[in-house]
Amino acid sequence: MPWITIISVTLCISLIQTTLLQHISFLGIQPDLFIIFLVFHSLNASSERSFHASWVVGLAKDIFSEGPLGLNTVLFIIAGYLISIIRGNIFGRHLVTQISATFIISIIYNLLYLCLLSMLITSTGLLPMVWKCPMIAIYNSIIVPPVFWLFNKFYSSFGFPSLKRKF
Repeated sequence: MPWITIISVTLCISLIQTTLLQHISFLGIQPDLFIIFLVFHSLNASSERSFHASWVVGLAKDIFSEGPLGLNTVLFIIAGYLISIIRGNIFGRHLVTQISATFIISIIYNLLYLCLLSMLITSTGLLPMVWKCPMIAIYNSIIVPPVFWLFNKFYSSFGFPSLKRKF
């Protein structure tokens, strides 16, 4: 059942990301629901389930976006691992923590993606795209409260106790 839910949510995110979010872009920048879901799931799920979700979400982003196949998958696994390292030291249910984690992971992910992309594709200019990293992170952080609320409602409606933090 958890696999079906993770795959279903990821497919819905993929559909929304590739269709609707293009209409709410600001200066050519749109929020990244894949990263937001990764942060949500990594803050709330067990480490094993977080790893699997990171892999599924990264693979979906690879399939539904441009760029080298596998790059997003690797970066999402790294981002999920980073969150799982710090998760024990923070309170993941607090709004400030969720916004901060989303901002930091967005910055790390986008900078790593740009660096690796510029190494793989030599014609890519790194500097013109670097200014977008903080803008994407800010945009992701702004929409975290309503999106996390929706994810919480969705998961609690299906009764997933594994997403509750255990202290």
